[in-house]
Amino acid sequence: MKWSKNATIGIPVAHGQLINANLSSLLRPNSVIVDHMGNIYMWNERNHQITRWLPGTTKGVPVVGGRNAGSKSMELSYPFDLSFDRQGNLYVVDAGNDRIQKFIIDRD
Repeated sequence: MKWSKNATIGIPVAHGQLINANLSSLLRPNSVIVDHMGNIYMWNERNHQITRWLPGTTKGVPVVGGRNAGSKSMELSYPFDLSFDRQGNLYVVDAGNDRIQKFIIDRD
């Protein structure tokens, strides 16, 4: 939910109910972060991926990982947290693989 100053109701910015219906669905979303352009990045508890929600859209787009856990360079296993550095690189705590991964993501 997005809350404007002095608001009495919030504005949903990302939502969903179904798990694995498609890779943009949400169920138990975690660790949300917003970049300098207003894009929302989050991970789902049940999908091994990071999803980006552009401002004004109703559907997320997977940017890293996928439906199943993996240990290859573009795969994740139970991502836990995320952060950006000053250059806009995305860092992901890949808990299931005991590593922290850095991703240079497409900003378009």
